[in-house]
Amino acid sequence: MTFPFSTGADLAVGGGGRAEEPARPKAEVGVVLVHGLNGSRYDMQELEIYLRARGLQVVNLLLPGHGEEEANQLVEVSWRDWVEAVRSEVQALKRRCSAVFLVGHSLGGALVLYVAAQEAVDGVVAMCAPLHLYSWTLPFIRLARRVMPRIRWAWEDIRDPAARYAYSRQRFKQSYQWRVLVAIENLMEFLPHLRQALPTVTAPTLIMVARHDHVVPPRDGQAIYHQISSPEKYLVTFHRSYHLITKDYDREEVFEKTALFIHEQARKRGISVQGESHQRAWQQAGTPFDAPPVVSLQTRCWRWCQQQWQLSSMRAAQFAQCFTSWASLVYTQTAKRLKP
Repeated sequence: MTFPFSTGADLAVGGGGRAEEPARPKAEVGVVLVHGLNGSRYDMQELEIYLRARGLQVVNLLLPGHGEEEANQLVEVSWRDWVEAVRSEVQALKRRCSAVFLVGHSLGGALVLYVAAQEAVDGVVAMCAPLHLYSWTLPFIRLARRVMPRIRWAWEDIRDPAARYAYSRQRFKQSYQWRVLVAIENLMEFLPHLRQALPTVTAPTLIMVARHDHVVPPRDGQAIYHQISSPEKYLVTFHRSYHLITKDYDREEVFEKTALFIHEQARKRGISVQGESHQRAWQQAGTPFDAPPVVSLQTRCWRWCQQQWQLSSMRAAQFAQCFTSWASLVYTQTAKRLKP
């Protein structure tokens, strides 16, 4: 498969690819989009418009416990409910389409990989999907959620100021600026199951990571790339965006590479996809975000302090995880040497 590249992304290709399959009659190609933790359909809205314009049948899934109507229901669901929601949508789409693809971001990326290990799908696109995160924080999250069930998150991990402002406004309209600690606990409990399932993923897979992602370390995506058993797999690294790559500076590349991957895999199965060109589809989906308003110096300083506090917390967590891993390795090696 050939991708058009700009200076924003690097690609690693693995596996030997798969042989062409016998041609099948022209049919619909279905795509399930899955947003991330504490997100909504808005996260995938532009990508949905773009893929529809490219001739694909798209389902923009809202995970249980998420969305404006269910903003306070995350405490009532578990990771199994999320998995079942994705699996049910895949099975429903299979009855209407000859080829079904899964596209997910963050938690959604982890979910589509897990479902692909259990359901036969024609391809997977995982964007900034977590694999390890900071597993050692799970006991602290369990303790903290009993004292403070929700925390307010004042900063979205988007580098483009206009996109970040538009996203924050949308979340404010949904009264959705809070992070539910039970949901984070569910995510942390889900990741070990994902790690066990990864070797059974054999569908063609496109993995996307952001070099400056402050939420999911890029090494998680690289680990996923190495652990899946897909004979055809690709790893794309973006250098201009933060975590939410479907809204950030690289979103046009993200959209184009996703569509190219799906079209190529459909062609290998003898399915012709008729849709608009990239330029026309991008014109429909890529409406520029309004510039953020000019705010006072006091407000800018306060926001800067909030961002630095949250970034410092993330970096401290990354450092602590690296130190814990190193200490565990030293302890294990020392114990082996001292063992009689």
